[in-house]
Amino acid sequence: MVYVNIPYVAENDRVDSSVVGKELSALAINESAKYEAFEAIYHKRPRGVDFTDAADAAKLENLLYRLGIPFRRTNESDYKYELLP
Repeated sequence: MVYVNIPYVAENDRVDSSVVGKELSALAINESAKYEAFEAIYHKRPRGVDFTDAADAAKLENLLYRLGIPFRRTNESDYKYELLP
């Protein structure tokens, strides 16, 4: 398993959401991963996307790199304990 952590930074808001949506829809990854990536980019609570296929994770990472959005690949979420109630 591969987890792509996408921390929220203020610069993420400067990337037009319609551009991000269009770019994500063109990616050949599953729909839930696209939704999770979009949510992670624009929400202040740190999130990311969990992948079983490293090739899909690489596709998302390439897109994030092109858009200037920070990310980090790990085996599990950096924030898994912060999401507990």
